[in-house]
Amino acid sequence: MTALVAKKAFLAGLLCRTQGWFVQHAPPEIPGPGLQWRFWVGGDVHERARQWLGAGTMLRRTPLEAAISETHEAVETFADKLLFETTFTWNGLVARADAIRSMGSEWDLIEIKSGKSPDEGEKLKADYVDDLAYTRMVAGGAGLKVSRCLLVLINRDYRLNGTAEMFAYLDISEQVNVRVAEMLEVAEDVALKVGGDARPEPAMILECKDCAYFDTECVGVGIPDPLFIIPRISAKKFDALKVYERISRLPPDADLTAIQRGVVDVIQSGQPRVDHDGLMILDQVRWPVRYLDFEAVTPHLPWFEGAVPYETVPFQYSLHLIEALGAEVRHIEYLAPIEGDWRRDMTEAMLRDLGDTGSIVVYSGYEKGRLRALGDTFPDLKSNLDAVIERLFDLEQVFKKGYQHPDFGGRTSIKKVLPVMVPELSYKRLAVNNGDDALGVFGLMRVKEMDEALVPAKREQLLRYCELDTMAMVRLHQTTLALRA
Repeated sequence: MTALVAKKAFLAGLLCRTQGWFVQHAPPEIPGPGLQWRFWVGGDVHERARQWLGAGTMLRRTPLEAAISETHEAVETFADKLLFETTFTWNGLVARADAIRSMGSEWDLIEIKSGKSPDEGEKLKADYVDDLAYTRMVAGGAGLKVSRCLLVLINRDYRLNGTAEMFAYLDISEQVNVRVAEMLEVAEDVALKVGGDARPEPAMILECKDCAYFDTECVGVGIPDPLFIIPRISAKKFDALKVYERISRLPPDADLTAIQRGVVDVIQSGQPRVDHDGLMILDQVRWPVRYLDFEAVTPHLPWFEGAVPYETVPFQYSLHLIEALGAEVRHIEYLAPIEGDWRRDMTEAMLRDLGDTGSIVVYSGYEKGRLRALGDTFPDLKSNLDAVIERLFDLEQVFKKGYQHPDFGGRTSIKKVLPVMVPELSYKRLAVNNGDDALGVFGLMRVKEMDEALVPAKREQLLRYCELDTMAMVRLHQTTLALRA
């Protein structure tokens, strides 16, 4: 029995029929704080965008049969010039349009997205085209006469208390029509295989890299060294090497760059590689040492005057301090209040805590970007923040240049490195254990979408997560210093 296939499963099925099948048949996901935040943002954007579009009729969404019937009647009778949440089915597929607006005998098809409008010359996200193309294909197949395909996006020029409108239209009819033609060639096959009872036969492809099912339910089960963990492997190179399936099976003469060959050699040997010349960068660290980590949120609509949509706003930092090698480790932390504008207070507190001597250890270039942005926000503090930037030392570079381990899987993120180098420290024991959930927790608290009784405990969880980030740097620094010795 073939079930109706919705957009998410169909688009996954375009890449891989097996992935689409998993999406179609997966049980409902239990959302963590990060996903809850994105759901709230999406709902907030849709509600505001509907108000911006103007008065219209909201159609029912469930049950499906009734929603389809109500949409058909409203379209046939032109019951209103603007209809929200219209439902269409065609050839085993189901789609819901955010809005349609009558244009004489035809209709504009409108998709509301929570992203911001692209800058001049900026490429539009392919996902936006695919989403609207899918709806256009199904609605058109169901008989809707479509005039234009429009995106409604957050206006990148919108500012709190400014004059620019909150939303902007983007006509992408031409791109959508091209994509619809491509989808129509495979739509029947995708619907049949994704919606069927039997799982399509899987094959390892480059897209497996980002598939949530690859190593839990599909061809990646029991394979710790798939080819796609080779750094920066191109589609062309992957296709040339995929006959080997695993890194452990690659021949010595495989066409790889020097960096790729280094990762492959470590994985094939099963032994770590120490590059003492690479470890020499540790000599750049000057005592006393501070270890700094930010957590930040990216509000879709500005919370502060002068801020832009989706501006990255730090709300928390953790700082471990060691005065000299072997000295006691001290800890300082800051977590913003959920009311008001904390940015200057946080920045000034951080500058005091960082002092003016010694290195500041970070992991990746993220903190450098945040410090520069704070300098733009507060020009009178820019020279102080620039001085902080001059003291930064990126610990990740040690693992890029000086030490590789087969269990890193070709990656150097702190979440991959820490369990190997310092197994007694673990993020898994934390209630908040990743940056996505951290920003979700803070965002939900800020917009009052969290039970007030839970807020104290959630704030404590945020503090412990950020603290572990900097303690991880302390321990990784100590471990690499031992290797250097």
